[in-house]
Amino acid sequence: MIKPLVATLLFSTLCNAAPVDVSKTDMAEVVIKDGNARISLPAEAKKALINWNPEFIVFDLKDYSESVLNLIKEVEPNGVPMAFIADLDNNGEKDIVLLGSDLHRQYAVALTKKDKTWQAVEIHSWTIANIKSTVLPKIDKSKSAESGIPLYVLPADGEHAKKLGKKIGVQVERYMGSASVYEIKDGKAAQVILQ
Repeated sequence: MIKPLVATLLFSTLCNAAPVDVSKTDMAEVVIKDGNARISLPAEAKKALINWNPEFIVFDLKDYSESVLNLIKEVEPNGVPMAFIADLDNNGEKDIVLLGSDLHRQYAVALTKKDKTWQAVEIHSWTIANIKSTVLPKIDKSKSAESGIPLYVLPADGEHAKKLGKKIGVQVERYMGSASVYEIKDGKAAQVILQ
């Protein structure tokens, strides 16, 4: 009885997820077409993601508010709030950061490549009930309230980026809230603290 219930819940969640495909070019890609984001991963990267958490699904672009999408466009004109591609550990290989959830929690996870091996590195996790229905703080009091996923990921900038030097940090942020920055170090995520 429980297995069919879990399968139904997982299916309904997957129907509102950004598709993650196997890349034809063996490179990580984020493509936006007709307002939809499609994520492509090398086969080994997708396998590492599934091994880390087989229930993990990437958030859908349509579950973000206009305010969050506009904020991302200001920072990264071709960016999306739930993924970015960069060489996180400065080893010459492109890695990808994904933001999504399973049936219990939300996660920021990096898929990193070192010596031709992909590894999933959990960066941070949350438990936000009904995350897609989160009412966001208003900047402009004359506009109506917006709801949507309040979390997003970006490459670190400012003082954090300076501290990391050639490495690219992962900035995990809540809309109109604080940001935390992490670096990928020895296969683990470590928070970057400014002194």
